[in-house]
Amino acid sequence: MSLSKVAAPPSSDEEKDRQFVTALARGLRVLQCFSPEQPELSGSDLARLTKLPQPTVWRLCHTMLELGVLVTVSGDKLRPGLAALRLGHSAIAGLGIAELARPHLQELADTFEGAGGLAARDGIYMVMLQRCESDNRLLMNLRVGSRVPLSTSALGWAWLAGIPDDDRARITAELEETDGLRWGNAKAGFAKALAEYRASGFIINSGVLHRGYNTAAAPVLAPNGSVPYAVNCGSASVTLTVGRLRAEVGPRLAELAKVLRHGLSPQEMNARIL
Repeated sequence: MSLSKVAAPPSSDEEKDRQFVTALARGLRVLQCFSPEQPELSGSDLARLTKLPQPTVWRLCHTMLELGVLVTVSGDKLRPGLAALRLGHSAIAGLGIAELARPHLQELADTFEGAGGLAARDGIYMVMLQRCESDNRLLMNLRVGSRVPLSTSALGWAWLAGIPDDDRARITAELEETDGLRWGNAKAGFAKALAEYRASGFIINSGVLHRGYNTAAAPVLAPNGSVPYAVNCGSASVTLTVGRLRAEVGPRLAELAKVLRHGLSPQEMNARIL
């Protein structure tokens, strides 16, 4: 499963904002190109993914190499260094809801011989903040920090289902432009999942992200209408049928989402959609 991504170019609003630091934004775009699926990238790779001139990319990389944010590996490849890793750990550690969710997700994983997770949106991806697994070996290879596409994953569909209609229309239009192939293949399935969410409070994703893998998911809503997180539970279809997801797993995820909502900090409750 390929999860390669392209960092988004600056918007026209950003270009007009006098407080916006373009050089910093470009450096962050470079860092956003790295992922568990692409842990090592060359300068040419980074220029292609960010759509920045290669001399600009090399200057940014040189600065981050000097600061330890990037380090060199074999050949001409780069990867995030310990300085970047500390930032990631600090961000995840600051999300107390991940620990609040852990025992509930582990119980779901053990009960249904699958895996449960908590994720937040990052561009056209959902990033895993918590991951709990049973001892079933037929599970997807995901861990904290892994990304799954907003377009095709149960977590992404739950997030999209939970946000207000106007925001959903805007973001799905963005998916048409930035992730058109995946979204084009998935949007009919998402429309059915959205109808199920409106009726039951959870969505079902059967074999869309990964053939032979079934997942239910629910959004964690904040009082202001935003969706800071989504939770899921899934397993191989031979272990967890769609019928069992709909009858047993989905309702429990919807209840868990309500529990987690009450555990949100004021900062998390005020999370913005973008």
